[in-house]
Amino acid sequence: MAASRLSSCSHLLIFTNRFDYNRVCLTNLSQTISSRSGASSSFSIITPPYVKRRGLLCSLNSSYCSHFSTTVGTGEKQTNTHRKVSRQYNPTNAQKNTSRIHQNHNNHRKNNHKQHRSNPFHSVRLINESAARETTQLFTNLHKESFQTNITYNQTPWRDRASLLAAEQALEFWAHRNNNQQRNNRQQYNRNDQSGQFERDAQTALELFTSLHHFHTQEVKLSNGVSVLTNGMYSHVIDALSKSPNIQHVREADRLLRQFISLYVVENSTSKNVEDGLQSMLHELGLPCHTYSDGDDQPTILQMPSSISWNYKDKHHFPNQIRITGVMRGQVRQKLPVEAESFLHLKIKLASSSQRNPFQPNEIGYATVIDGYSRICDGENAERILQLMKGRMGGDTTNGANVVAYNAAISAWARSASRAEGDALKSRSAAEKAEQLLREMWSLQREQNNDRIANHILPDVVSYSSVISAYASCLDRSFGLKRAEELLSELEGLAEKECNESTHDLNQQQQNQPSKSRGGGRHLDGFQLNSTVYNALLQAYANAGVTSSAENLLGRMISLHSRSLKEGGGGPFKNVRPNTRTFNVVLNTWAKRGTREAGAKANELLLKMEEMSAVYRDRISQPDIISYNTVLSAWSKSAGYGGQAPSDTKEIVGEEAAYKALELLDRIERQSYRIKPDRISYSTTIAAFANAAQTCESGILMAQKADALISRMRDRMGVEPDDYSFNGVLLAWSRTSGGMSSARHCESILRSMRNPTNVSWSTVINAYTHAGGALEAADLLKEMEDRARDSARHQSSNHASNTLSIVVYNNVIHAWSRNIDPDASKYAEAILKRLESGSSSLNLPKPDVISYRLVLNAIEHSKDPDKAERAKSVLDRFIASIPAVSDPNTINTQLKDNMQGAYNSVLASCVYTPSNAGNQARNNAARILVETLRDLNNSKDVTLGPNQESFSIFIQGCTHLFRSGSNDRALLIRSGLQECCEKGFLTAKIWDKFCNASSEEDVQSFLSGIEKNDGSFAALPCDWSRNVAP
Repeated sequence: MAASRLSSCSHLLIFTNRFDYNRVCLTNLSQTISSRSGASSSFSIITPPYVKRRGLLCSLNSSYCSHFSTTVGTGEKQTNTHRKVSRQYNPTNAQKNTSRIHQNHNNHRKNNHKQHRSNPFHSVRLINESAARETTQLFTNLHKESFQTNITYNQTPWRDRASLLAAEQALEFWAHRNNNQQRNNRQQYNRNDQSGQFERDAQTALELFTSLHHFHTQEVKLSNGVSVLTNGMYSHVIDALSKSPNIQHVREADRLLRQFISLYVVENSTSKNVEDGLQSMLHELGLPCHTYSDGDDQPTILQMPSSISWNYKDKHHFPNQIRITGVMRGQVRQKLPVEAESFLHLKIKLASSSQRNPFQPNEIGYATVIDGYSRICDGENAERILQLMKGRMGGDTTNGANVVAYNAAISAWARSASRAEGDALKSRSAAEKAEQLLREMWSLQREQNNDRIANHILPDVVSYSSVISAYASCLDRSFGLKRAEELLSELEGLAEKECNESTHDLNQQQQNQPSKSRGGGRHLDGFQLNSTVYNALLQAYANAGVTSSAENLLGRMISLHSRSLKEGGGGPFKNVRPNTRTFNVVLNTWAKRGTREAGAKANELLLKMEEMSAVYRDRISQPDIISYNTVLSAWSKSAGYGGQAPSDTKEIVGEEAAYKALELLDRIERQSYRIKPDRISYSTTIAAFANAAQTCESGILMAQKADALISRMRDRMGVEPDDYSFNGVLLAWSRTSGGMSSARHCESILRSMRNPTNVSWSTVINAYTHAGGALEAADLLKEMEDRARDSARHQSSNHASNTLSIVVYNNVIHAWSRNIDPDASKYAEAILKRLESGSSSLNLPKPDVISYRLVLNAIEHSKDPDKAERAKSVLDRFIASIPAVSDPNTINTQLKDNMQGAYNSVLASCVYTPSNAGNQARNNAARILVETLRDLNNSKDVTLGPNQESFSIFIQGCTHLFRSGSNDRALLIRSGLQECCEKGFLTAKIWDKFCNASSEEDVQSFLSGIEKNDGSFAALPCDWSRNVAP
């Protein structure tokens, strides 16, 4: 009942004085009572539900008054008109009232568009946000109530034309509220707030449209002849959804737009009385047909209605080029170029089906699809659409493309060149195809001069900039950098040539073009270079680490801009002034290189940046927080170098570089009125002291400085430290020589962290490792496992916080390998076995090469009698854990080195078997010694075999494990030395061991056949030492 009274009185909100309001209330109530005469139920004039909702209705008064005061007038004439409208409105003459309201609505819109047609982003705003939100809540609440209670569809707001007009205006508000913002602000908004206002407005518009769609469906089922939905409602909800950053909203805009086009085709079809033929035509065009699912009061997908109300006086709200292109752009932003292309082909089909329709595809539609493929780095499909666009005018004498489309296709190939998945040939091919399109643009100009092509397309600065970017990002760096430099020189030459020549011919050609949109981006004065062209090449220098070339190009930009200023501020290089991004790229080049002079060079460039900004008195080259943080990063890298810098260089390293970073941080804090340091600023400075802690003698002082920055960032600037900040302090303390006291301080910092990461735990464990605290490191590992086990009970086992790193376990194993505890090697091996077997309650990592090497090292330095057998068992498990490969020679060098070291550790474990281990243990050690060297010799990998260390350990083991004077000992030592000489690994140390372990007769027997040999190592053949590592 409340909803019925609401709808019957909602049109009274247009009145501005109490007298008119009361009079029309009485008039409306009398009409309502008379219309309900004969009803069995009683009717109350004033009821509590009406009183509750009158406040909601009255809040809409201002918006309705603004509309009607514009269209009707002022004074007594306005009051009389309002009375006339109120007397005329009732359910029986709704059609007349509809036409009157729509006529006034269109007059206001037409005047508004005439007034603001110079502003392309202006939208007609008839209500404010408060009124739009209350109107939305009115219809959505009634929609929800319709599923909970049985509403009598008699007097309802969706039958009130004024209420429907308010709903359409609310949809328009949600669709276009941000159109009056500056374009740069909207782009920044889209980048920084993906779930922001655009998405909320789209969802609100969709909810309102869903409610209106539901009421429209109910009216159609009741056959009342009332059409709730209008073409304006469809237009506004599609506009709102297409702007949303939510992909589901964009897909819904796609579906509603296809419905809208289908409804328009049906409405304007000459054969709409023939239902089968019309459905066949829609099916051929790929458009939806009208279908309703009976009995489904709340379908999950909005079904296409049979018809809607069309206002042909308002040409802006039809399925036209603007609306279709808006949805296509939304799809492109979501990286859905295939869906955008389907709309392009739909427009082509619709245009070919009839001569009189608004669907003729234009240049913007083609360029939008090309841009969509460019965003997903698909150069082939982008060029395919470009070829389709070129032939859209028909015939071979007219090119239907424009510069924007060519530039988008070039950009697609440029992005493909940078994302070739490590394939240098594919990357180079993509860059060359981008240049081919550039040359094609020049060839069209030459063909036009020969009267072969109707319109010419001249490349602009964007064209060259994209091709330069393609070569600059090419994975074939030497080739790409060379071509990028050549293209930049070519562009500079063209710019100077066009500047020196008369521009009359060029201006005349551009004035004679068929339309302004077909001309492209050429400037009337020719090529006007800007900093973007140079930034692409600078970024390539930064990626390649070529600091000298980057600085030379930056100097060239400054020189060109200075020359332009001397010539009066004009010319082709007036915009070639390094901006903040230009300097940041060069600064990043030094920070990435991280050499000893990186900090000093980056700081020198920062001072030049500040000087240039002060001279020009603007913000074009003013340093931002990225600039300062990059210089701090360079100082941090330089702080990691030890030693004294030469006096004849500008190098600043070690402790001095860390203090330079602190001075720069002080400068940033003093500029807090303009720019404030962030977490990265403080964390990078902390990293500088952490790097200096391992290179200078005052490591504890460096750690204290890093520790003080944590409280400083909180107290001075109110910046809360993050995990990276704390990890930097932990790293600083772990690198000091403070022993157990520094390690315990690390642990206290760990306890103060809210959510320590694996890096935090590993750093503290590493601090105990270097301090000799293996037991403390093991306790921390157990605590870490307990925390991970508790978290796994409440969260997914794949959660990032529950993942235990192998680095943590390796640090604990390393701690045991350095410990003097007699059972230290057994503790280390126990951890290895637990990692190999895994755990049902923990997602334990698999042991890596370092894990096995550390355990072998712990066994090697132990005094256990069975150390040789244990070491051989670990080696066998290590070899078995290596994935099988078809070609053993393909194993990487690092893995081969670790395998070589593992074999040598087993040999050393055999050699250092204690003399009191017993005969059986020593015999086993001797057997394992011989078997290990044999296995190493018989390896399937021809590059893996015994080296000079292996032979040295083997000869020493034979001396230690076999009885002096035995034949086995002499035979093994001689055969081992002979093989060592054949492989070219003989050293003076090995020769001395052989001489000490062998008798004089054995030595002379080995040297028999060598002339002029006195038994010294210097007299031996050089070929025996050809492979000895220096």
